[in-house]
Amino acid sequence: MLVKEIFGPTLQGEGAHAGRPCVFLRFAVCNLACSWCDTDFRPEGAETLSVDEIVRRLVARDVHGSRLAVVTGGEPALQWDAALAGALRASGFRVHMESNGTRALAAPVDWLTISPKPQFHEGRFELAVTRADECKVVVDDSVDEAALLRYEAMDFGALFAQPCMDARYDAHLARTIELVARRPRWRLSLQLHKIVGLP
Repeated sequence: MLVKEIFGPTLQGEGAHAGRPCVFLRFAVCNLACSWCDTDFRPEGAETLSVDEIVRRLVARDVHGSRLAVVTGGEPALQWDAALAGALRASGFRVHMESNGTRALAAPVDWLTISPKPQFHEGRFELAVTRADECKVVVDDSVDEAALLRYEAMDFGALFAQPCMDARYDAHLARTIELVARRPRWRLSLQLHKIVGLP
């Protein structure tokens, strides 16, 4: 598997589990190219690791015994499989994954966050996953109330709107607060890890 980084211990910074201790597995490669993406998912600098090595490194990083692995990317659904899912479960990990939702998962996870990026996938990829524990929409100038209504109609548990953290953050934050106020099923999500200076 092509892995960009394994790090921790840290805290989950976003969504329903913000503030929870965890370790991170970040896969390289993504099928989207979001202009404001804040992660380096390029294959350059990534390592090819076996399932056993991934698990070994996560266990070594989990020095406080959280046994919570957050799997992200890039797009983790491009590489996630039953072998890794089984090995992590056998090592006592619960797995929380964030995916852009354009590809169905090849193996289950304990908590699934779908973060659709319609401004970057529509016309090329349809949203393949419309049922998950939470949906997190990153709000930039292109996201309006109609977008939130569309995801409300899907089978998502918690609904989060998160301001895009780029050069126009203040404007995105104001827009997000306004949208959440108008759509009370949604909750504001902030990138807690960036606010407190964690990786």
